[in-house]
Amino acid sequence: MKERAEKNIPIVLPIGSIEGHGAHLPISTDTMIACRVSDELAERKGWTSLPPITYTIAVPARIGNVNVSQETFGCYLKEILQHFIDFGQKRFILILGHGGPDMKNAIGTASRTLCEGGSVSISAFHVLRVLEDLRLVDQGLDRHAGEWETSLMLLMHSDLVGDVEIYGTPEEVKKYSIVGDPKKASEKKGGQYLESVLKKIERDIGTSEPHGFCSNWQ
Repeated sequence: MKERAEKNIPIVLPIGSIEGHGAHLPISTDTMIACRVSDELAERKGWTSLPPITYTIAVPARIGNVNVSQETFGCYLKEILQHFIDFGQKRFILILGHGGPDMKNAIGTASRTLCEGGSVSISAFHVLRVLEDLRLVDQGLDRHAGEWETSLMLLMHSDLVGDVEIYGTPEEVKKYSIVGDPKKASEKKGGQYLESVLKKIERDIGTSEPHGFCSNWQ
């Protein structure tokens, strides 16, 4: 791996969460999506995909939402990246399956600190924001455990997707904090979402600055 760092081959790091996704998706949905995007991107480009950061910042509204503080997550991320920097790694791609303002602030603070020396480059991509930039998803209507996330899970792990017909009324959808309509999901849509995200990230990385921090959250 040190030889790959010396050649400045990027490291791709998926970041997810442990968070409830209705009654039909697993609590590791965000992490699974980030991992699939990271692994596919690394395979296509000949880069290195790392195991994910799974426990991050989640609203602790229920037992399935495991929350760590912004400070703790930011320090943890910074120390992971610093380890690789110490061995000569200069280029990092962060793939986010989970968002929110605290995640954005923690990642931005850690990344900007690491890039201060001028030799390190960190790019962060939030999957939902990529889809929104492509006008494939409106997160005001489909943000959490709805059509896009369920479609990607049907593509990746259909055996882990439960029966969406349990949501018989809007009240039941609201009960599980779902924003979107999982009944509209399909494996085909999942494939289209994945391919679109990968192509957009590849294009954006190709035009990004060689040093410093950039994010599609900006």
